[in-house]
Amino acid sequence: MLPTRIIIGIAVAVSPSRASTLAFSSPKISMGATNQFTTKAAAAAGKEICETTITDRGTAEVLCTVSNEEDKSSLWSDVAINAAKQFTITQRKKLKDMGALDIKRPVQIVGEPVTDKCGLGDCVIDSDDDAIDTMKAASNTKIIHFQRHGQGYHNLICDMWRELERPIDFDSSDPNLNPVVRPEFLDPPLTALGMQQCSSQRDLCAALNPELVIVSPMLRCIQTAKLSFRDHVDKVPWVSHEGCREELGLLMGNKRRSIDDIQADYPEIDFTDIEHNEDVLWDEYGDRRETLLEKSERIYEFLTEYVRQRSEKEISIVCHSAYLFTLLNAVMDIDDEQLRSWFLTSEVRSLQMTFIDKDE
Repeated sequence: MLPTRIIIGIAVAVSPSRASTLAFSSPKISMGATNQFTTKAAAAAGKEICETTITDRGTAEVLCTVSNEEDKSSLWSDVAINAAKQFTITQRKKLKDMGALDIKRPVQIVGEPVTDKCGLGDCVIDSDDDAIDTMKAASNTKIIHFQRHGQGYHNLICDMWRELERPIDFDSSDPNLNPVVRPEFLDPPLTALGMQQCSSQRDLCAALNPELVIVSPMLRCIQTAKLSFRDHVDKVPWVSHEGCREELGLLMGNKRRSIDDIQADYPEIDFTDIEHNEDVLWDEYGDRRETLLEKSERIYEFLTEYVRQRSEKEISIVCHSAYLFTLLNAVMDIDDEQLRSWFLTSEVRSLQMTFIDKDE
């Protein structure tokens, strides 16, 4: 039986200075009725079109999309953009001071841009580019589409602190200095704005041709993937892996729920590569954060022992900002500065990833 489809055409005026948010967004993003779910961009006047779908499991979905580039730029505040620029500087200095930028490993992983046509929030390959097949033909090369999750509630509170010019000490266990250690931030979902950011990437992601979608087991990444890559549901495998989750320890915003609970909500995703039901990896770090060097080694293992060994040649990976920055700066060899910079929420970037065994 096909799901009942209810389309609510709602035109919501969008202020040029900010993105609109709607109060009826559902926290659970179901994959049901994906192929019947169609969103049309609003006119350039700055409007949203929202659709509601009742799936075959009886759950309701609401998706609002802003496709116009001018409107899309309002999905990121100046505070968030400036924070990304600052993190690019401060985190690279931390990596350098720890010696993480100079580590030589048995397998060199080289990253190269696949396009020079980059816009705000995206830098992806042209799916009609004939060079794609040539890139994928090499036995040691893959095309990877990386996406950072959309705005989560932990991102929102941090942006609010920054707006108040209140410093955040992410190494502190004191919630008065570090809001993300509060227990309420356990595995935070996307905000309404975060959902809108991810929905705005749908057309872009629909034009890509991944053979596999890999998601971090964190709720915000699963929600992001299902909004941005929803046109690839039921067409390619979807798997979750701990190797692409955010840094471990201390920050409750990076602690996941049990796999039993996550899988009950998202049975269509394959979690068999995750060894532990409870979040053993996060618990092992206790009151300290995973160091940049430890995270670098975890990322290297994920890329060489999992991503490289997969048969798929074009893969989408939905994960996290600090994780991606470490991957692109300390694990991979990349010259292109734009590829190496800090991701905005929901941003998508494509690159050519080549594995070179150093004994060759």
